[in-house]
Amino acid sequence: MTPEELIKFTGVQGPNADSQAATALTTAKALVGAYCRGREKRGERYRPGVQEVVTMVAARILANPEQISVREQVGPYQMYKAPGFEGFTLVELAVLNRYRKRAI
Repeated sequence: MTPEELIKFTGVQGPNADSQAATALTTAKALVGAYCRGREKRGERYRPGVQEVVTMVAARILANPEQISVREQVGPYQMYKAPGFEGFTLVELAVLNRYRKRAI
């Protein structure tokens, strides 16, 4: 996935969207690589399901690049923005655990 594809996928807009998308992808790839301990790829290609996990993690990071929760309220109306990436979901872990190197 390219930063442009991630922007299109998430619908995020802004003056720094390209650089933030590139950073989000780099961070997501690093997190997945660390969790799988280098077994997320076979050669140059991701194993089945791993690219989708990278995409979803990068999308959560890009949606809230500050990674802090924000609550704003005006009268009875309020908006809450979750912190973004707080760890892999259970579904993502199910995919990544297939490739994670485990201790014996």
